[in-house]
Amino acid sequence: MPITLDQMLALGAFDGDSVAALRTLHAHFATALPRCSLALLQVAGYPAGRCRIAGLVDDAGVERIANVDPLGQHDRTPPFDDALAATLLARREPRIVRVDAALAGTPLARALGAPAAVLGVPVANAGVVRHWLAFGSTDATRFDALDLAAWLADVNLAANLIVRPLATRALRDETVRQRRAIEGIADVQRLLLPDDPVIRGLEYAAHWQPAETAAGDYYDLMPLTQYAPADFVDPGADIWALMLADVSGHGAAAAMEAVQFDAILRTYGGDEDAGPAGALTYANRHFFSRRSRGHFLTAFALLYRPDLRRATFVDAGHPPLLQRRGDRILRHGAGTQIPLGVLREHAWQNESFEVESGDILVLYTDGVVEARDASGEPFGEQRLAELVRTGPRQADALLALLRERLVAHQGSDAGSDDQTLVVLRIAH
Repeated sequence: MPITLDQMLALGAFDGDSVAALRTLHAHFATALPRCSLALLQVAGYPAGRCRIAGLVDDAGVERIANVDPLGQHDRTPPFDDALAATLLARREPRIVRVDAALAGTPLARALGAPAAVLGVPVANAGVVRHWLAFGSTDATRFDALDLAAWLADVNLAANLIVRPLATRALRDETVRQRRAIEGIADVQRLLLPDDPVIRGLEYAAHWQPAETAAGDYYDLMPLTQYAPADFVDPGADIWALMLADVSGHGAAAAMEAVQFDAILRTYGGDEDAGPAGALTYANRHFFSRRSRGHFLTAFALLYRPDLRRATFVDAGHPPLLQRRGDRILRHGAGTQIPLGVLREHAWQNESFEVESGDILVLYTDGVVEARDASGEPFGEQRLAELVRTGPRQADALLALLRERLVAHQGSDAGSDDQTLVVLRIAH
């Protein structure tokens, strides 16, 4: 039965599931073998001469066993190991078996609908034989005139034309499933981002852009005046803190690390040394798990006291903070201390710098300065610093300029790594 081009195109366009696949093959072969049943026999994983029925369509085209588990991953029934199975599957070549009285009572013959003759054809896929197609007929001589070599070729061509789109569909479905799982992680992560808190004496704008759906970048900005120390004299501006962190790598695994970092920080009760150093020392200790996790985390933690006009900070392996004062750029940090996740008992030390009214502070993750154009040139810290120095003095306008130049440089909204930019303007 030579297969025609139209039949090839029809089989190749198949876009159903494994259940529909067997019905499609039955309909295809029915033109040459009308009134024959078709069974899919799984042989992979079983000794020679044994099999399980993965699907069966009877001679009237009625599906008797749905092909829902073609690889036997969920099947717990015992395989057929009777005389018919042994005879049919004795060698890896097409075979016609007359089902005589001695074979008619075997479990496999009864399961196939008591045929008088069975044609078995092995199906090669990816270099192995995992299945056979078994045609059954109530006419004992139905298959006698067939050219078995030609049927071996035609059956394998038809079966593999079906298997390829079936595998593509399975891959597409798995991709969608994984995508939805990652999107679920990203949704949780977005819930952890600050909800535009009102902070007296501070103007700010922030941009958070994952390279993929979920990100290893994390930031939080919060007013802390309600936790002010006893010596605080309210100047009409709030105490506030900012945490910017970047987990090594990106994607779902890095996002889960960032979510855990947030959860750890939320349990911090200030029982370590005061300031950002205490928070990072606490978080680092709990960031370690029972087994090596393969990730580290850079962070820039900043605490601002408006009454003292003093910013206390820790730079744990992170790019430096840029401070614009007039037409000058001052840098603070530049990875002066180690990242989190390197030494469990490490204790960070606070540093500080003075802040004046109108100062602009810019923090970012390395995905910004390492973003590359088509020729491979990075965006660079010098370019960023110059834009900060000469750009608008309003936080939202400056952020918009930085984003515009970054997107133009890398040629897309998202880069090859997660990107976070935070612009702060002291407004008191």
